[in-house]
Amino acid sequence: MKKKERDWKFIIGMVVLIAIFAVMGGAFWNMVGEQAQLVKEEEQQQEANAIPAIYIETGEFLKTGIFVNTETGAIFSAKVPEEGIYNKKGKLISDDVLENGDEVKIYGDGIMLESFPGQYPGVTKIQRTGRASLEETQEYENLVNGMMKPVAVQ
Repeated sequence: MKKKERDWKFIIGMVVLIAIFAVMGGAFWNMVGEQAQLVKEEEQQQEANAIPAIYIETGEFLKTGIFVNTETGAIFSAKVPEEGIYNKKGKLISDDVLENGDEVKIYGDGIMLESFPGQYPGVTKIQRTGRASLEETQEYENLVNGMMKPVAVQ
């Protein structure tokens, strides 16, 4: 009888232990799921705030790069983050140099300084998304050159 009683106690103990681990595992996976959801929501927020732009080179002798927001037409400057530029697939590009007519998405804190051209100091990531057509690039170059011409003082 003692052996049967001991076996039942062992079985009941194992069932209780398994139940405790199941509850702990469920709580852990629930926490992991909530954290993953928060990360996903943050990424969606960053994507919604990303600025679609085209990179335009200006200046006759000393070429400087400037961006034009393709949704609003706003002209602004921004520094490439130290880590570099990403490609469409989200991989860092080894030759992190933008070329005239590159289409990009610019991620950051969203704070644009009010100057002309605007300045976007809070850039956290630049992702090259493609190349604009020659006609599109020329259109944006004309826009930038028209806005950047010095005004003659009378």
